[in-house]
Amino acid sequence: MDKEYCAFGFNGKDICMITAVVQFDLPSDVDRQKALETFKKIAPLYQSMDGLIQKYFCFSEEGKGAGIYLWETREAAEKIYYGGEWRERIIELYGVEPEIQFYEMLLTVDNAVGEIRTAA
Repeated sequence: MDKEYCAFGFNGKDICMITAVVQFDLPSDVDRQKALETFKKIAPLYQSMDGLIQKYFCFSEEGKGAGIYLWETREAAEKIYYGGEWRERIIELYGVEPEIQFYEMLLTVDNAVGEIRTAA
């Protein structure tokens, strides 16, 4: 079943979603456990973030960390990423500048509800 993504209802409003993938190198002393502890500590900061639908905290054995974010709009994402505090937190925690890529969602497969959703 196809649905127009811009007609996807979230919190009572129709939205077009943007995915942001943020990657950064982790310091050599950050293993999976230490990354998890840090992620748990900062996760509450994202619970009331305007425009953020979901965030995934990711760890790679190759020494990379990532955040995958689902936003209501690109403007909401840019307000956080380029507002200073968020970027400075990444630099303070990991000592590196994050790399950010924005993606317009064209199609998703949602197996939880048995749907394929396409963009308008």
